Amino acid sequence: MSAAEHDGDLADLVVVGHPFAPIGMGEHLRSTVRALRAAGLKPGLLDVYGLDRGRDPDLERAYGPDVTRKLSPSLNLFCINANEVDEVLTRLDAGDFAQARNIIFPAWELPDYPQAWVEKLAAFDGLWAPSTFVQDAIARATGRSVAKVPLAVDMKLSAFLGRRWFDIPEHAFVVMFAFDFSSYAARKNPFAVLEAFEQLAARRPEAPLHALIKYKGGAPDSPERKALEARIARLNGRVQTITREMSDNEVKNLFRNADVFVSLHRSEGFGRGLAEAMALGTPVVATGWSGNMDFMDPETALLADHQLVPVKAGEYLYGEGQSWAEPDVAQASRLIEQVLDHPVEARAMAQRARRSIRIRLNPKTVGLHALEALRSA
Repeated sequence: MSAAEHDGDLADLVVVGHPFAPIGMGEHLRSTVRALRAAGLKPGLLDVYGLDRGRDPDLERAYGPDVTRKLSPSLNLFCINANEVDEVLTRLDAGDFAQARNIIFPAWELPDYPQAWVEKLAAFDGLWAPSTFVQDAIARATGRSVAKVPLAVDMKLSAFLGRRWFDIPEHAFVVMFAFDFSSYAARKNPFAVLEAFEQLAARRPEAPLHALIKYKGGAPDSPERKALEARIARLNGRVQTITREMSDNEVKNLFRNADVFVSLHRSEGFGRGLAEAMALGTPVVATGWSGNMDFMDPETALLADHQLVPVKAGEYLYGEGQSWAEPDVAQASRLIEQVLDHPVEARAMAQRARRSIRIRLNPKTVGLHALEALRSA
C-alpha cells in the first residue's frame, strides 16, 4: 500500500473499545485517543457496549462528539484484550472488519502471554503493546512483530480540588495507593503497602501518618476484600478508604493531594497510575520491575528491590508456571520514611519525574509515534 493510501486510511480511523468506562482499558483507549488527536488525527470512537455513556460529564464532553456506530472499512484500532475479541466482533459488521486493516492494542501483566489467546490475536493485521515488557511477551508468544506504543499521560484538571473535598486531614503525611480488585489484588499487592505503612507507623508513632487506599470492585463478602478490610481495621483509624465511583477529575486530584504514591506491585504491564502520579509531581515509591521500568529510574522514583517468585495457583489468570516480583517491604517502608524525613529532596525527585513524563509520554510525542506505527501496520 502506498504512503498516500495509508494516509487516506488514517483519515477514516476508528478506535474501538470502552471510551466512557471507568476502568483500566477505558483509560487505555482514552490516552491513546488523546495522543492521536495531538498528532493531528480525529478518530471516530466506537463504544462497543455503550454501558457507561453520560456518567462522567468530563468524559462526555471530551469523547462524546466523536462516537460512531460503525467500524471503519479502512482502518480500526481495537483497545481491547484478547479475551474480549469474540464478544466484540459479534457486535460489529463482519464485512467492514474483513476489508479493513485492524490493529489490536491489548494489555497484559506477566512475562509470558497466554497461548490460549494467541489465536485471538491472529484475526488482526497489526499488534501493539504499551511497554517493552508486554511487547516482548506478545512477540515471543506469536512470533510476530509487535509495535511498542506507550500510553500518553496528560493530567490536565478541569477543576482543582483540595484535601477537604476528600476528607483528608490537612496536615497529615499521606501515603496513597489505588487499585481495582478486577485487576487481581495479588498482582497489585495492597497488603504489602499496608505492611510497609504499619512498619513506618511502628517506628514513628508520633508522626502524622495517614494512609489512603482507593479501591473498587470485589464483592463485599469476597475473602480478598474482607481480608483487606480486616487488615485496615487493625490500623485503628490511620487508614482512610475510598470506594465510591469518582470522576476522572476527582481521581487526578486525589493523586495530587498525596505526599507519596506507593505501588508495591508484583507486576505491571505499563503502570499508568505510577506515570500519572509522576506527571502530577507526587513522589513515587514502587517495585523496580516490569512495565513501569520504561519510564522510571533511580533519578525519578524510589525503587524497591525485589525477588522473582512463582505465581501461586489462582493468583492471576494464566499464571501457572510464571514468575513475578516479590518486593522488599521493609526497604519500601524505609523509602516512604525517606520521603517523610527529606521533603525537599523528595520534591526535587518528583519534579525530575514530572519533567521526564512530560517529555517522554506527552500526547504529541506518543501520538507521532502512534502515527508512525499506524502507517507501518
